[in-house]
Amino acid sequence: MSDQPPAETETIRAKLQQYGFSETAAETYLAVVERGSATASTVAEAAGVSTSYVYDVCDDLAADGFVAVDDHRTPTEIRAVPPAEAFGALRTDLDALESAVTARYERPADDEETFEVVKSRATIGKRLVSHIDAAESEVILQLPARRLPVVADALRRARERGVLVLLTLGAGEGDESKSDLDRVSEMGGRLDGLANVVRSGLAGAPSLLATDQERGFVSPATMLSWDHDQTRAITFRQDAVASVLVGSYLGNYWPMGEELLVTRPPSLPATYEMFRHTVFAAELQMRTGTDVSVDLYARRVGTDDPFETVTGTVVDARQNLVEPGNSDFGFENSLIVDTGTERISVGGYGAFLEDFECKQATVRPA
Repeated sequence: MSDQPPAETETIRAKLQQYGFSETAAETYLAVVERGSATASTVAEAAGVSTSYVYDVCDDLAADGFVAVDDHRTPTEIRAVPPAEAFGALRTDLDALESAVTARYERPADDEETFEVVKSRATIGKRLVSHIDAAESEVILQLPARRLPVVADALRRARERGVLVLLTLGAGEGDESKSDLDRVSEMGGRLDGLANVVRSGLAGAPSLLATDQERGFVSPATMLSWDHDQTRAITFRQDAVASVLVGSYLGNYWPMGEELLVTRPPSLPATYEMFRHTVFAAELQMRTGTDVSVDLYARRVGTDDPFETVTGTVVDARQNLVEPGNSDFGFENSLIVDTGTERISVGGYGAFLEDFECKQATVRPA
């Protein structure tokens, strides 16, 4: 691998070994990749192994779809399969394995509480902080502005990890005498750095939290607004419940508030697991006049096709995350992408309104 820095070559070799290549098999495969196609003796010389070993290793690599061996020619020629094709099969296998392991992971144990009724406001604060600290992709939060200090540090840590944070601050039931911004100002808090988007909320709206569409919390407005309320809250870890909560929040509560803050566009390139974050990043970049491209790990909706990389230029976004919004439904956050051969609509994993569903996306300047 003379054209690559030694450190980069060593990293690639180590990654291949993590996926089951022996040290010499990795060296042999990289020798083929570097040349595109070569004879066994050329590969053997480059990899520092015997020609007979190259034949043995390349037979195994061919069976796994990494190389093609043309033994109808003399001398035998070994050709590298295009990496997107070779590793596409591996990604498909990993997807199937991920789905199986995820199903096992999310299956509640007999003694695991997926729902918990909470009576103490102090306990609620601890649950909110722990859920936010566990978030990897997204935090959606609505609560009275007076309770913001309880979670402010956790929200700041989430933003520093690159988590998308959508925050609604309400006056709270029985607390309408002061505006949201008055409350935040009095607390000495700063909205900047706590969330990507902050909106004002309706008085009397319930407090709720959903993180990564997996876990969350919901309570009547009075529980966090009044100091002597006797109502109860529910914390949960169940993706079906979290998805419904997110849909209700984005469809009913989020559009009703006034936009108080939107962060600057994120630096590109950036890769996101949660598609709302992809839409948010693309929309803000396009508003600055930047042409945006995306690499989508996606497949057509309603099919069992394997996920594949789809690349194109973003021509429009359907979203209600920042004003002005243009989506028909609160949960509709999608991209219109020109792939060069067609224009497609893309939504997140499990999408049903769009042409494609996406598991992961990289946003970059066009």
